[in-house]
Formats: sequence, structure tokens, C-alpha cells
Amino acid sequence: MRLAVLGSGSGGNAIVVHSDDGLLLVDAGFSGRRIVQEICKLGKEVSSLGALLLTHEHEDHVRGARQLVKRFGVETYATAGTLSGVDLGETASPSTIRSGEPFEAAGFQIEAFRLPHDAREPVGYVIEDRKGRRLGVVHDLGSRTRLAWGRLRDLDALVIETNHDLQKLRNGPYPWHLKQRVASRHGHLSNHDAALGVEELLCERLRHVVLYHLSRTNNSPALAYQAVAERLDACGSQAEIILTRQDEATPWIELRSASPLGPSKGAVLPAPRRQPDRSGEPSRDEAAGGQLALALSYP
Repeated sequence: MRLAVLGSGSGGNAIVVHSDDGLLLVDAGFSGRRIVQEICKLGKEVSSLGALLLTHEHEDHVRGARQLVKRFGVETYATAGTLSGVDLGETASPSTIRSGEPFEAAGFQIEAFRLPHDAREPVGYVIEDRKGRRLGVVHDLGSRTRLAWGRLRDLDALVIETNHDLQKLRNGPYPWHLKQRVASRHGHLSNHDAALGVEELLCERLRHVVLYHLSRTNNSPALAYQAVAERLDACGSQAEIILTRQDEATPWIELRSASPLGPSKGAVLPAPRRQPDRSGEPSRDEAAGGQLALALSYP
């Protein structure tokens, strides 16, 4: 099982997940053309896409959905609330999903769970392949909830929102009403809250933490990285931190083993992390662990 982020930020969001049994897309926040191009660059064909999972109806998550459904007949899964806010075309026959009810799509076992966000019925996902490898996807939420964090257990990889630094948001150029919206319980997750959330989900098998939906105005890659790295290092975790960006896909991120006993014999763990340099960007060594984030801000 492996995943790649096609891009992340208010300009668009999409994640592709692949295993021997299938290929699926989580959100389609770019044009259909760009999604096709990025998936092809990863060595896969969009014609083999078995499912599209939508988290919510905001444009930066559904922009290319109608094109993909019309051109490739991609089977789409979303909550009733999300589907009520998305135009997939007259010929589309999407599948309605519900929080807490597992379903199968594109060879994966999937469970959706409700999230607190200013959308109609937003959800996150846990995606599991037949070998038991588990990916958690949680973004566009204003606060951690017991329900969501109860689902996000025993993961091999976690995609989590690190949208803003609270100080930068407070002192930044946004009007007050928008600052309140972003920082509200139904807005977006801060670096601090995301770092605490990652700490709560740490286990021996968690090897990849993907930082998602960074704000260009109210955050920086260095601040997001440092907030999460400090918590991982304090807990002795060697999980790899991967920063995503708006305008470039990450390489494939391989989920190697579902064993709760840690990495298999001979596996190479990530190198020790270094603090960000004074430029405010992650150092060259940090950048090697993932792509730098240049995501746009919310909304």
C-alpha cells in the first residue's frame, strides 16, 4: 500500500492511494486534467481508478469530481450532506456513505467518521488494504474529537491538517471575522492542536505523518514541521514527517508493514530530525524527508 498527495492547500486537495488490489482518490480538488496528469506522472492510469472518496463539498476538494465521473465513470462515495452540495452530473450514481458504517471500494476497506468543519456533512477516512495496512486521513476540522480520534488508531500512516500557527493567525492580515472562523471549533486545525493530536495517536507501527493543508499566510513549513517534530521527538518516535505543497505532488509514500511490533529486520528508520534553519524554511535534510509545503491559506 502506498499514497501520494497530488497537492494540498486552498487551491486544491487530492490524495491517491494504491495497493495491489486497486487505486482510489481521496478528494478531487484540482481540474480533471491536472489530476490525470499527476496520476500519470506517478506511473498509474486514471482509467484504473476504482473509487473517488469525497470528504466534503468545498470547491478545493471537489473541483474535478464531475469531470472524472463523466470521463472515466469513477464510482464516487460521499455522505448525503456532501452529495447535496456537489454537482456530479445527471448521469452520476454516487454511493451514499454514513459515519461509522464500513464499506469496500477499489479493493480497500474504508470507514468514514464525522468531523467538525463548516460544511454540510464532512468526514475523515481510515483506509485499510487486505494486508491490514492502515491509512488515516483527517483534515478540514477545527478541533479534535473523541469520535475521530477513536477511529484513528493503529495506523501505519496519518495525513493530518496543520493549517495555521495561532500567533501568525492572530497577528496576520485576515479580518477579525475570518480569523475567528479559521480558529473556531468548526474551522481548521492549528499546528499546536495537530501536534497534540499526532502524539495521542502514536504507536509502534505509525511510520509516516503527512502534514496537510498549510496556510501560506498564517503558517510556514518550518513552524508546522517544528511543532510536530517536537512532540514526536519528546515521545521518542522516529516517524517520518512529510510536508506537502500546493503546486507539486509528493512521491509515493510506501506503507511497508502492518506489524505492531515495529519495523521488520533490516528496515531503515528515518534519520534524526534537525531543527529548521534561520530562513524559516526546513533545512535541506528535512526537505529530503518530504516535499516543502507552499499551500495557500483558508478559505
